This record gives sequence, C-alpha cells and structure tokens, in this order.
Amino acid sequence: MKKDMLRKILISAAVLLSLVVGGSNLLTSSVDAKARATKAKTTQVANSKQQLVDIVMKPKSQQNLDDFVYDSVDPGNINYRKFVSAKQFAAQFGQNATNIKKLRVYLNKNHLKTTVYRGNLIMSVTGTTKNIEKAFKVNLVNVTKGSLKYQKAIGTARVPKTLNRAVYAIMGLSNYSPFSNTKRTFSPALFHKLAETSGSSGISPRYSPQKFVNRYSLSSLYANGSTGRNKTIGIITFANYHPSDAYKYWAGQGITVKQNRLSVYRTNEYAGTWDGYDETTMDVEQAGAIAPDANIRTYIGRSNITGMVNSLAAAVGQNIADALSISWGQSEAQVAYEIKQGITPAKYNQILNLLFEQAAAQGMSVFTAAGDNGAYDGISTGLTKGLSVDTPSNSPYVTSVGGTTLPKTYTVNGNKVTVSKERAWGSEFLYPNYDHQKFFNTMDMIDSYFTGGGGGFSKYNDTPKYQKGFSGVGTYEATKLWSFNKNGQPKQLSTPVEISGKQQGRNVPDISANADPATGYTMFVTPKHNAADKGEWEISGGTSIVAPQIAATSVLMSDNSAGRLGFWNPQIYRFAASHDTPFTVLDSRTNNTNLYYTGQPGKLYNQATGLGTVDFTKLNNAFNG
Repeated sequence: MKKDMLRKILISAAVLLSLVVGGSNLLTSSVDAKARATKAKTTQVANSKQQLVDIVMKPKSQQNLDDFVYDSVDPGNINYRKFVSAKQFAAQFGQNATNIKKLRVYLNKNHLKTTVYRGNLIMSVTGTTKNIEKAFKVNLVNVTKGSLKYQKAIGTARVPKTLNRAVYAIMGLSNYSPFSNTKRTFSPALFHKLAETSGSSGISPRYSPQKFVNRYSLSSLYANGSTGRNKTIGIITFANYHPSDAYKYWAGQGITVKQNRLSVYRTNEYAGTWDGYDETTMDVEQAGAIAPDANIRTYIGRSNITGMVNSLAAAVGQNIADALSISWGQSEAQVAYEIKQGITPAKYNQILNLLFEQAAAQGMSVFTAAGDNGAYDGISTGLTKGLSVDTPSNSPYVTSVGGTTLPKTYTVNGNKVTVSKERAWGSEFLYPNYDHQKFFNTMDMIDSYFTGGGGGFSKYNDTPKYQKGFSGVGTYEATKLWSFNKNGQPKQLSTPVEISGKQQGRNVPDISANADPATGYTMFVTPKHNAADKGEWEISGGTSIVAPQIAATSVLMSDNSAGRLGFWNPQIYRFAASHDTPFTVLDSRTNNTNLYYTGQPGKLYNQATGLGTVDFTKLNNAFNG
C-alpha cells in the first residue's frame, strides 16, 4: 500500500544525512557547504522591533512541590486528591509575590510590559529591542550564515543581583533554528495519510474511533453514563484549524456531540499559522469523538520553545482543562544541539518539568506523543545520531503514549506476511519492500525505514520514583538493525544483532495503543483557506493520534469520580503491579520491536510499549474503585 507522509519535520540543508542500505548509499542529502564555510555576518536588530522574553521564576521550595505532587495521588496520604487551584499553587509553591513585584517594577522602569501567568512560575516580558537589551544587559543581533538567518543574544541575560534570587532562567532572546524559515522547530509526531476519498466518509467502519472504543474496552464507561460532560480537554498546538471540520467529522462518523464545545486561546495573542493545521484538526476530532460531551480548548502558540512554555503556562494557569494532550515535540538530540549552540536554555527540560508539576498539583492529567521514528526520535532532522527519545514526552510528570500496530496481513516482496497479534509499532518487517523501492527523496526513505513508536531512555531525566525497582525498568532487550557513523549516517546491518543491557534514566513510553497508520483512524479535513470545500476523508496514524484519544478517555473516567484523576503515572505503575492489572503486557522478544527495543519476556515494562495496552474498564475500576 502506498504511503503519503505528511511531514512536519524536514531535513536541514545544513546537515549531512544519508542512508546506507546493504552497503549501498541509496540517497544522500547534500551538505550546505556554503553555509558552513561562509563567515557569519551580523547586523544589529532594529531598536523598534518588538520582542517577547520569558522570565522563569523559581518555586518557593522544589522539594515541597515534588512531595505534594506525589502525595496528591497516594491513597494513603492525607493530601490524596486534594488538588489545589492555580491561586493556591501560587501561594504555596510559586514565587513570592513581593519578589515578583520587585521584578515588575524594575522592568516597568525600563518601559517593558509584563504578564505573570497564574501559578507565579512564568513572567512574559514584551517591549522593544532597545529596552530589552537595556533591561537584560545583552545585545541582540541578526545573524546570516549562508542560508541560515536568525536572531541571537550577545552576552548572558541577567537582572540585578538583588532580583536574581527569584529567577530560574531567562529565555526567548535567541530564536535560532537549525532549519530554514519554512521548516518547523517543533513538530508533531509524524502524520501519515494512507487513504483519501471525498464527499462523505466512504471509509470502512474499521477505521472509525469505535475501533479504539472496542479494542480497549471503553463501552462500559459509556454504559455508566460517562460522556465527558462538564469536563474540558486542553490541546497544546502551534497551528490553526477549521472548527467546522471537526463537527463534520463527528457527524460523518455518526457521533452525537455537544454543540458549542470548541474554544481557542491564542497564546501571546498569536494569530497562528496554517502549517500543520491537519495535526490540530486530527487532535480535536479524535479527542471529541471519544469524549462527545467534553469541551475542547486549543492553546495555539508560536512554534518555538517560548510558544510551548507560554501555552503550557496559560493552560495550567487557567486550570480549565482536566486533561492536556500534546502531540508536538523535539528529540532530545535536537534539544541537546540547540543547547550547545546557545539558542535553547540549558534548563529547558527543567522548565517544562516545573509546569507539568503545576498541572499535576492541580489535578490535571497530561498526555504526550512519544514520537514516530521508533527508538531514533527525530532522525529526520539530521541531528539524531543514534538512539533518542522525545521531549516533552521524556518528562517524568507526563504520561508518555507510545504506539502499537494491530493484526493485519501485508504483501512483502510478493509474500504474505501476517501480524497475528497486537505488537509494538515498527516497520522492520516491511524492509524487504523498501530495499527494492525507489524513493522520491531522502525524507520519504527515512520516513519509511524509521517508522515506529517512540521509546527508550531519557538522558535528561533520572528514573522517577514510580519506575524505580519496577519489573523491566532500567533493563532492556533489543535487536540492533542500524549502525551510525560519526557523521550520524545510518547504515542498515546485513545481520541484525541481539542485545541486552541496563541503562539509567526515565523510561518511555508509559502506555501504548494503536498508532500504525496501516491500522489507523479516520479524519476529515478541508483546505487551509477554504473551510467550505467538500474536503477529504483520510486514514491517519501516529502516536499523535493516540495522545488525544487517551486524554479524552481520562476525562471519561473522571466523569463519575469525585473529581480529577491527577498525575497518572504513580497510580498506573501501582495498578500494573497488582494481581488484576488493567494492562496487557507486550513482552515478546520477537516480532515486537520499535526498530531497536523489543519485549522482555516475563517483565511488566518494555521500552517499545511501556506497560502495554490498556483495558479501560479495569483501569476505571482501579481509579474509582
């Protein structure tokens, strides 16, 4: 079956990336040697240009915050499910109001405007280049190096020492990206289109959201009256969408939904872009299909780290959403590169963790897509030179959602190959087809060979408490299919190598569900600038389709509970170790890989699929029993 990949991450022209299969270099992207050899030219940023900078503020006590997050989901603790409001969070854990006032006075004297998000962790600062430079003691310049153009700060941003004790980090002064202007820094987990038609649905019911309902045992939740009423699902995204597409989708699938359920928050008054609008559309449609009476609020920000941080700060500060879904991310390898270049703050990982802890303290459950390049997250950027996992899915304070594929029969090199049971999502069994296939470009080739559910070990986050000592965490079984040279060039091994070992770090994902586009789900979308068009019905996949599905399921399970479910992970790992586990462990050593990690026979956790797939009837009983 022909695959048409809608790509959200494109290879940088400044990065060498070629693929060697069977000893042959099938296709190579050219190095932008001119860009590398050309001496960088700098010019002063216009004094009148408007800038947006974030001051990340320290919590009162990191330890107290850490403790409360875990206590709030511990049935034996007096703080169990005693979640706080954003105002209470600010008072108990956020930066001291007096210190914030001093910061604002200083910035206002420099003719800068400030906005503090509820929770007292993030302060947005806006103003002209001239005033930003004066306040933060930096010089902002435009850099041109070949085809690369970006803004960066000369000097280390700082505030007066008397104010510095309240400040954790300053970010947003540099906007450098390893990509050209048309390529995105943040990208959703790859979005795959496998079939298209026009007009009404016309696609087999086996691709409808009902498949998710049936396969993962959601019917009992609906039978008990759970529909998501009085609940809200938040979606963090970087692109606009047509609300009418979502309503047409639900109607076309025969799903009766609550009307006037959609709202949009434009972070920092961002007008939005239409690049990646189909990702936002898919997130809204899937979340709304699973929880038909829930409200859905999208937070649309700029597609950079400031946009991500401020959308999260807005979402947790408003405290409207009971569950958040995030389908966009970067590989840890890409983040590491940007930190080395001085364009992303070294504390970026910790900044995200702080905001996710605020969400957890307020009872919000957060779900993130683990990525769609298997164990090699972000390889299509040219910056991943081996194993890597996705951020923010690497955070210990989110539930990372990986991917599986469902039973199906394929024709591979003229032979029938049957996937007989649900397994980790990985494309390795299709390699014989790809080895003889002519690809349009390098991206198509990379997308074909490196397609699978994200999973592995974080290099930025330690093993969290709920994973320590858990069966299968910190150990792994793997089948090595690729090697990488010093330039990051992948080469397919002629003979796979079986490996086992141990490794430290946060293990991802936590849970998994069907994400393979070959066994995927429908979506409906109209052209970017014409919502009145008849549109297309498509079959899509990716872990970015699973994150909003599970976020929606979370609000279903909290529908009949005393309130929010809160931070999932400490709870679900406890449930997974019980005799009546709600998880189906995918621990097979064979035919069960995300292109590197496999199952560990007899273990409860496996890096290709986490705890496994979920029986939501049992999980609902565990949460609400």
